Amino acid sequence: MAAYTLYDASMGVAKDALTALSAVIAKAEGSSAAASIPEARICSDMLPFTFQVHFVTQTVSKMVARLTGAEPKEYENNLETYEAMKARIADVQAQVEAANRDVVNGREKETVGLGLGKDTPEVKLEGWKYVHGYAVPNIYFHLATAYDIARKEGVELGKRDYIMPFLAKFLPS
Repeated sequence: MAAYTLYDASMGVAKDALTALSAVIAKAEGSSAAASIPEARICSDMLPFTFQVHFVTQTVSKMVARLTGAEPKEYENNLETYEAMKARIADVQAQVEAANRDVVNGREKETVGLGLGKDTPEVKLEGWKYVHGYAVPNIYFHLATAYDIARKEGVELGKRDYIMPFLAKFLPS
């Protein structure tokens, strides 16, 4: 087996997560609860489905920028329709596809900046620490939360819908 690289751990995960998120959105859009899902929440103090889609895509986009040395693209949290969600995912997928493997792998020990919220100073982390400690956990968390919201709203989703975009390429045909 070839070495598992920072590119694999970041862009590989991002590709699969965006594919899984697209599958969740497609099932949500096709469900009888489609109209209510964009603003649905798990709990009243949690952010809605649209925010989960926004945060996955924003995190992936920023990860691409930080690991390629590009200027991060700031997206507005304005995803009100399924078409807007799908368009955002397509835009971010294009960014991931354009990320150069060698450039990303070369940023493993390079320092990247990370903002942790309002009134919090930016922290500096090596690229691999940023990916493993912040970007990937956030991608998984908000993807799973979008899945959970859709399930709560009655969308017929199962674990296979979540896991197969990650696993299918490794299974024998």
